[in-house]
Amino acid sequence: MRNRGNGSRLFLTELMFAILFFIVISAVCVQCFAASFVRSKEANQMTEAVGVTTNAAELYLSDVQDTDFTIYYDEDWKEVSEEGKYKLTGIITAADDTGLESMSLRVSTMEDEKEIYSLVVEKAIPLE
Repeated sequence: MRNRGNGSRLFLTELMFAILFFIVISAVCVQCFAASFVRSKEANQMTEAVGVTTNAAELYLSDVQDTDFTIYYDEDWKEVSEEGKYKLTGIITAADDTGLESMSLRVSTMEDEKEIYSLVVEKAIPLE
């Protein structure tokens, strides 16, 4: 008599290798999706930070803003009165003998003070 079990062993071995292959590929895909989610979140933070920094720089250049300031934002980048998730800090450096006054703008997270975006803006001040 012949042993008919050999064909089923080969089939089960092949099936196990196929399942193992799909598990490995699935793990790689999950890691790719997780990394893309993190990068998307960072890109959104950068876009919003550039927007609020640009607005503050325009206010400074148009002589509306003339003192140091700190503005707080919540997780949706809406301005809040105090202690949000992000903060924009503007520090003005007085004009030197060249007549250039500058403002340093910095957007950072509140929890770990990680800088998201920074910008230095200069404008000419008439010498007296």
